[in-house]
Amino acid sequence: MRLRYTILTSILLITGFTTAHSQGSNDHIFPASAIAKPFIDFDSKGFLVNGKRTFIASAGLEYARIPHELWYDRLLRIKRAGFNCIEIYTIWNFHEEREGKFNFTGDRDLGKFLDIVKQLGLYAIVRVGPYYCAEWDNGGYPIWLKFKKGLRVREDNKPFEQYVDRFFDHLLPVVFQRQINKGGAVILVQLENEHPNGWGTIMPDGYFKHLQAKALNMGMQVPYFFSGLHHASDPAGDGKLDDDKRPNPWFSTEFWAVWYSQYGAKPGDAELYDRRTWKIIAHGGNGYNYYMAHGGSNFGYTNNDEDAASYDYGTGIGQAGDLRPIYYTFKRAAWFSRSFQDVLENSTNASDNYKGIAADTAIKVSARTSPAGDLIFLDNPGIAKVSTSLNIKGSEDLFAGKKINLQPKEIYPLVHNYKLNEDATLDWVLTRVFAIVKQANTTTIVVDAEAGDPLLLRFDTKVKASSASGSVKIDNNSVLINESMVATVEKPIEYTFNAGSRTIRIVAMNRTLTDKTWITETDGKNYIITGLNYVGDASIKNEQFKLTTETPLAQNAVQKAILYTDSKGIAFSIDGQKSNQQQTISLSNWQFKTAATNAATNVNTSGWLKSTDPQPMGADADVTADAWYRATLNIPSNGKYTLQVKGGGRGQAFIDGKPAAKWKLNDNELTLNLTKGKHTLAVFAAHDGRDKLAAYLGPIDEVDSKGLFGKAFIKKGGPFISELGDWYFAKASKKDDVKQGPPAFDTSVYKKYKIGNDVFNLKEGYAWFHATIPQQSAGTAKIQLLFKSVDENATVFINGKQVAHHDGWNQPFEVNITDAEILKHPVDLTVFIENYSNEGGIDQPVKINAIGDATAVTNWQLKGGPGDALAAQGWTMADAAKQMKNAPVFYRTTFSLPPSNGNTFIWRFDPEGLGHGSVWINGHNLGRYPEKLDMKGLYIPECWLKPGLNQVVVYDEDGNGINKTRIAAEEAAGRSIKEYSIPLN
Repeated sequence: MRLRYTILTSILLITGFTTAHSQGSNDHIFPASAIAKPFIDFDSKGFLVNGKRTFIASAGLEYARIPHELWYDRLLRIKRAGFNCIEIYTIWNFHEEREGKFNFTGDRDLGKFLDIVKQLGLYAIVRVGPYYCAEWDNGGYPIWLKFKKGLRVREDNKPFEQYVDRFFDHLLPVVFQRQINKGGAVILVQLENEHPNGWGTIMPDGYFKHLQAKALNMGMQVPYFFSGLHHASDPAGDGKLDDDKRPNPWFSTEFWAVWYSQYGAKPGDAELYDRRTWKIIAHGGNGYNYYMAHGGSNFGYTNNDEDAASYDYGTGIGQAGDLRPIYYTFKRAAWFSRSFQDVLENSTNASDNYKGIAADTAIKVSARTSPAGDLIFLDNPGIAKVSTSLNIKGSEDLFAGKKINLQPKEIYPLVHNYKLNEDATLDWVLTRVFAIVKQANTTTIVVDAEAGDPLLLRFDTKVKASSASGSVKIDNNSVLINESMVATVEKPIEYTFNAGSRTIRIVAMNRTLTDKTWITETDGKNYIITGLNYVGDASIKNEQFKLTTETPLAQNAVQKAILYTDSKGIAFSIDGQKSNQQQTISLSNWQFKTAATNAATNVNTSGWLKSTDPQPMGADADVTADAWYRATLNIPSNGKYTLQVKGGGRGQAFIDGKPAAKWKLNDNELTLNLTKGKHTLAVFAAHDGRDKLAAYLGPIDEVDSKGLFGKAFIKKGGPFISELGDWYFAKASKKDDVKQGPPAFDTSVYKKYKIGNDVFNLKEGYAWFHATIPQQSAGTAKIQLLFKSVDENATVFINGKQVAHHDGWNQPFEVNITDAEILKHPVDLTVFIENYSNEGGIDQPVKINAIGDATAVTNWQLKGGPGDALAAQGWTMADAAKQMKNAPVFYRTTFSLPPSNGNTFIWRFDPEGLGHGSVWINGHNLGRYPEKLDMKGLYIPECWLKPGLNQVVVYDEDGNGINKTRIAAEEAAGRSIKEYSIPLN
C-alpha cells in the first residue's frame, strides 16, 4: 500500500519489529575493539565514555539540511539545550550525486562538521547507510544506481555491494579518522537503516556480513549496530526497559519528536514529548536520540515525495533556528539525566522498594537504585493536577504536611541518598532538580518550584557544615533547607553552606527562569547564566565574561540576569529595545525568459541522450526534477489519437512547438487531436520528489521512475486505459491453498474490498481478491492488466486458471489476456496474495489497457534539467504577451536589504500565484515549492543574504505569473543578537 512506508516507520518500528520480525531484530550493540574500549565502552547498565558513566542525550539533525555557515550555530543551540551528542546520516546521493564524482567540500564537508562537533565538546553517532530513508529523495540512493544492470538494493548483491564499497572507500575514512579513541567525536556507528530483516546485532545474510567486514577492515573501532534501536514516538512504551538478557544499555536511535508533516509548535507538543522523555529516564533507559531536534531544509532537489523545501519537523529548533516550547522540555530532561548519569547508567529497578511512597494511589511510582544513589519518579498519568503527601519511613516528622504538586501527565523526580562529593550526600530532595553543576570547589544545584511548592533538600555531611544563611538549618552533620516557594520569583533564591573545603550552593527558581537558565563551559570552568532568552558564545578575556545573547525581535522587556561563577552571583541586565522589522519586501521589475525552447521544432539535440524507447529521468545523469523528451509522430489521417507510455510525475505535451495538453504522466496515456503528417512531439516532465523506498529490497530500476519510460505506442481513438473496480476478498488459511485454485465467487464468502486496505491486521496471512473484467467490445483480441503494486506476492488467475505469478511489493507487473474468445464475455480475475509482514493487500488500483495492437513510437531523445537558471543572457522585461502559456519559464529580479545592525531577520520567499518549481537566492537553490506543510514561503538562510542588492531567480514549471510573489518576514523566528561583557571582579 502507498501508506506502507509511513505505517512501517510510525507503527511497526515502535516495537522494533518485535512482532513481525522477531527473528530479525534485537536491541544489542557490538562492543568496541580493545583499542577503543578505554574511550567508549558499555555494560548492561550503561555507557562509559572516557571511563565515566555517561548518559547519552542526543539530538538528531542533518548537516545535509543546513548550510555549512550555520553548522556551528545549530550545534551550539543543541549544546545549550543540555545535549551531549548529535546523530547524523551521511546521505549517499548528497556526496555522490553523479557516479564516481565524490564531494566532501562546502556544505558536504562531513569532516569539518564532525570537527565542529568535537570543538563544542559533543559526541557523534554516525549512521553511514548505505540506505537512509529520512524523507530524502530516493531514500539517499544516487539516481544513477537505477540504471545498473542486475542491481538489487540492500541484498547480498555484488553490483550493489560494489558501489557501496566504492562510496564507503571515500566516506568511512572521514568518519573513522574522527572516532573518539583517535581524538574525535564519534562514539557509535550505525550500519544500514531500518532494514526489514536485521536490527541490532542480527546479521541475516551475506549483505549484513559484507557491511560489517567492510567497516571493520576500514578501521571501525567504536561500538556499532545495524538498522537502529527502539524507533518510536514513545520509545519507552509501557516502561519495561530492563532486560537481563541484553548485554548493552537501552538506547533509542529515533525518538520521533513530533513529525515531518508539521511546521512549528502545536499546543500540547511540549507536554507530550516531555512525558515520553521522562518515561525513558524513569524506567531504566540509558539514552535517546530525538529525531529530529532540528529538521532544517531540503535544499535543491533533495526532498522526497512527502515534502517540499521545509523539513521543520515541528521540533525544538525550528527550520530557521528559532527555539520552540519543546526545546525547553528537551533541555530540562537532558540536564537532569546528565546530572544524575552516575545513577542512570548503573542502576537497577527499585520500584518495589518505594511502593506506597505516594499517599495518593493514583500516582504511579518507579525507581532506580545504584551505588551512587536512588531516584524515585512519581508519575501522574491523569489529566488533572494532583497533590500528594509522601510516606517516607524514618522521616515522618520532616515530611509531615509536605505535599508534592504534580502537573497533569508529569513525571516528578525525587532524589535520595545521592553522593554529591566526598563530603556531602543529598539525603532527600523533594524539589525538582534542574541541574547539578560542578564549579571548582563549589557544587551548584539548580532547582525549580512553583508558588507553594516545597523547597526541601536535606544533606548529610561527613564534616562539620556551616552557613551564614538563617534559612539553612544545620544540626551536627545534617543540613536542611525546608521552605515553601514564594509566589513571585523575579530572581533566583540562593542557599549556601560549606562542608569542609567545599561549598554547596542551591539556586531555586520557577520554571520560567529555568527555561532562561544556561550552563556554559568556558576556559575549562562551568558558569551558569540565568534570566536570558538564549546564550550563544561565551568566553573570558581580561577578567571579563563575554557572552552573546539573543532576544526575539518582538520582545522589548529588560532582561535581568545573573552570572554564577564558582564563588558568587553577578547581577547584570540587558536592555529590551524592540527591533522593528520590515514585514515584506515587494518584488518588481521582473525579467523573464522562456524555459521551453526545447519544445521548438528546430532544437539542436546533438547533446541529448538518444534511445529507441524513452528512458526515465536521470538516465542522462541529470539529478534535477525536470526533463525534456522529444520524438516524431507519423500520423496517417486526421483524428483523435492516444499515446501510451509509462510515466511518473507531471507533464506538458507540445505538438510542433505549441502547448497541446497537460499530462498526469502516471496515467500512462495521453489523447491528442492530430492532423495527417509528421509532427514533433515534445514533452516537458517534472516531479515533486522520489519515494524514499522505506523497507524496500530488490531492483530499483522500475521503482518510482519519473518522466517517460518503457515502450511507447500510438493508436487512433481512445483513451484505452480504465480502472478495474468492484473488488472483493476472502481469507485463505495457508499458502498451499493457491494450489487448489480460487474458490468460486460467492458474495457470502467474499467481502467487499477497497484498494489500499490492509486485510491482514499487520500480520502474516493469505487471501483471495476478486474482480470482474467487463466484456470487451467486438474485435478486441488483447488486453493488458496493469498491476502497479501488490503486497507482497501475487498469483493471478483468469477464469480460475493460473496465468502469472509475481514476487515482491511495490514492483509493477503486467498480465496479458490474448484469447479473443475469453474477452467476448465477462472475465473472472482472481489474485492470491501472500503477505509476510506488516499490512497487505492490493496497494494500487489495477488498470485494464485495451489498446491492443498499436504503432510503436521510437527514436526518443532526452535532456534533463531546467536549463541554466543563473545564465546572464537571454533575459527581457517580463511581458505576459510574450510568455508562452502552459510552459516553464524563468523569472529574475533583485531586492535590497538594509544592514542587519545585529539583528537576524528571517526572510522567506512567498511563491503566491506560482505553480511548481524552484527558487535561487544569490545562486543558492532554496528547494522546491509549493510547500506541503502548514506554512508559506521558502526559508532563505541568513548566510545566503547580504546587505544591499540580492538576486532572486524563479523557475516556474507551470508558467504561472510572478507578480503576486514577495519576500516576507517570519517575525516569530527573527532575533536580536548582542554581545555583552560582565566584569568578573
